[in-house]
Amino acid sequence: MAELSYILKQNYSTSFDTLKNTSYDDANDAHLCQSDMQVIDFDHLTKELNPLKQPSSYDSLLVDENKKKVYCVEFKNQSTSKINNQKLYKKVENSTDTLQALCKEHNVVQNDYEFILCVVYRSDPFKHRYHRFKENIVHFGLDVYRDDFKSIVTNDIGFFKREFNKEYGCK
Repeated sequence: MAELSYILKQNYSTSFDTLKNTSYDDANDAHLCQSDMQVIDFDHLTKELNPLKQPSSYDSLLVDENKKKVYCVEFKNQSTSKINNQKLYKKVENSTDTLQALCKEHNVVQNDYEFILCVVYRSDPFKHRYHRFKENIVHFGLDVYRDDFKSIVTNDIGFFKREFNKEYGCK
């Protein structure tokens, strides 16, 4: 069976970009991350697979073949109160369908990997001073997808940077 990272490199090399670029919010001309770590620009890959009508998709995929983990990352340059749950559900469902089709087409066994959904949002220091989101609770109603992911992480950009820096040495 094929490894996901190998399939992506061989067939979708134009979809590789940095975490910094995939965290870019063009509406506000801002990057949530500054890391040059290489990831899959999943929006770009989805456009490549569906050139006529692009379904909504995650911003990034980080595939760690050594640990057999796939991080599905959606960046939201918004405060938590502005995040639209229904749009997140649509992104998760469409992205899951796209990823499943890609794996099936290239003989990648999805059960060989742990899929981790990460929704990363803008820090809101004023709000968090009074109402801090707990780091191990799933927000935005995404717990309905617990069967589809090994783990679901919904937290602010500071938490994401700390955890990815610990795991992969990136900021």
